[in-house]
Amino acid sequence: MSNLLEKASILTTPTAYGNGVVNSIIPNTADGDFQFSRNSFATRVNENGLIETQSNEGPEEVQNGNFSELGAEESINGNFETDSDWIKESGWTISGGTANRTNTGTFTALQQNILTSGKTYKVTFTIDSITSGKVYGIRLGSNYILRDESTTGTYTGYGTANGSTLSIMGNQTFSGSIDNVSVKQVDPNDNWGKNNANISNGYFEMLIDGAGTASITQNILTIGRNYILKFEILEYTSGLVGVSSAVSGVGFYPNAVGSFTLNFVAAQSILSLVGTEFGFKIDNISIIEVIQSDIPRIDYTNGCGELLLEPASTNLVTYSEDFSQWTFGGGITVESGYLAPDGSNSAYRVSGSGGALSFAASATQTQTRTIYAKTVSGTGQAHLCSYFGNTNNLFTITDQWQRFEVNGTTTPTGSATFYGVDFRGSTNLSEIIVWGAQLEDLTYATSYIPTTSGSTVTRAAETLNNAGNSDLINSTEGTLYLETKGLVDIPQASRYISLSKNGETSFNNSLVIQQRNNGFLRIYANDTGTVDIQFNVNVDFTQNHKIAVVYKLNGYKLFIDGVAQNLFGTPTQAVFSGLDNLSFDLRGSSSSAWTGNIKCVAVFKEALSDTELASLTTI
Repeated sequence: MSNLLEKASILTTPTAYGNGVVNSIIPNTADGDFQFSRNSFATRVNENGLIETQSNEGPEEVQNGNFSELGAEESINGNFETDSDWIKESGWTISGGTANRTNTGTFTALQQNILTSGKTYKVTFTIDSITSGKVYGIRLGSNYILRDESTTGTYTGYGTANGSTLSIMGNQTFSGSIDNVSVKQVDPNDNWGKNNANISNGYFEMLIDGAGTASITQNILTIGRNYILKFEILEYTSGLVGVSSAVSGVGFYPNAVGSFTLNFVAAQSILSLVGTEFGFKIDNISIIEVIQSDIPRIDYTNGCGELLLEPASTNLVTYSEDFSQWTFGGGITVESGYLAPDGSNSAYRVSGSGGALSFAASATQTQTRTIYAKTVSGTGQAHLCSYFGNTNNLFTITDQWQRFEVNGTTTPTGSATFYGVDFRGSTNLSEIIVWGAQLEDLTYATSYIPTTSGSTVTRAAETLNNAGNSDLINSTEGTLYLETKGLVDIPQASRYISLSKNGETSFNNSLVIQQRNNGFLRIYANDTGTVDIQFNVNVDFTQNHKIAVVYKLNGYKLFIDGVAQNLFGTPTQAVFSGLDNLSFDLRGSSSSAWTGNIKCVAVFKEALSDTELASLTTI
């Protein structure tokens, strides 16, 4: 089959795209490529099996987000090659490539005036030998770090200077030698604003004892632009860490050790991470601007890459990942910080018996509910997505992530509420890890739409159209080939793929493949408004199919999954004129855009033979 596809004048496969352009032409001529549009964020399953946001991203905006960016070396003669540049108090000498100190019975220091008050520094030094006492500490002005070091080895510490003098302090009885003193400023650009916070040991430490607020800020955002924020909480005691409402992050309150992600639109220029009523440590802060969200999605849910085209949909669960915002009934408890399907530590463990974790989402009985779930270990059963009394929500859950789906309910009881986990009924588990709840006003599930700030989020519809030109599409004869699987067997509205004349709005000059809203596949062709051919067959669109249609004077043919089909109509009329457009819709009508997983679409400028058609379409 691969040799046949090389004969195509237009070809799109899951790997043939980049930066928003679906490359479709052989040979590649940019004026014939598909025009793709979505105008919103969307997720996909990548080749590693992780859920990710598909977007084109800009460079890192945060300076020193891992709190390890260093300036130039500040220490002078830190390897003690000469007896110079250091202020030596009683008992200190420099010789033999080390600084040496003998027991004096008092605290004395080796010093350099190299610091800038208010700056944060990383200090490293080595204790080469020690016979008594200890290095009492390194003093940055009067602030101490690296206290009470009493064995040989290399030590590293961070601290903020409140004066200009670096002091290496020996206690009363210290006798030994030191070497390799290094002093470098952390974040030399010093763009972090700090309130009750300090850089320490390569992370940001919030210094709060009891009630109070601490924050770190950088003036790096552009109002109105889309950003992705990522950070890690290294230590957590109690309380909340949030993103200032100035960046539309109100409602996003991680409260556990883990990695966290937030998509937001900047409402002002200052990024602010705020902690309340607890001490915690934050690291690896990243801000990336989303330059383009109109990126086609190659999705690997089914194991191999497929171009994913979906209709508009809204996640009506306003906290799809933050289950601390949900209602805990019957003794249910939740704990965050577990590995999630997107690779972060944002999943929650739900524990209990005889109760439910629920969210008042104002759902209807016909809407579709989904959630990702796995066991802590082993295999068991639990009710997911809807009230336990229903008959369509009892699932077998393993220790591997799965996405579970409920389409509607069977009883009005609890129908307006999203029950993420319901431990009542036939459940034999007492703890489950969950992530990514979604409620959609569709009869089937679409890709995951994250919500993190207490509001619904909408993914816009995708369109893929206007490929080709009159040189690439032959109006006299040709073959249209498609390999696809629908999102659902029976869509709520008919979906189309068409070859047509650009700008044509009537039935003239159209070759159409239609997924009808009665579950049938329909193929029809016309030249002057009268149907040349028409074919209807009941097809299971939840399965992958290969379809090829040949058009030429008195020679229409249709093959589905390697089998020739009987056509109905009078295929004796003249064929098309002026064909120049291939679209995943009905002649440019985005309201009828095709939806599903696309493995391949191709246009040949010739009518393929029966042998070629059978080879091309055999599953």
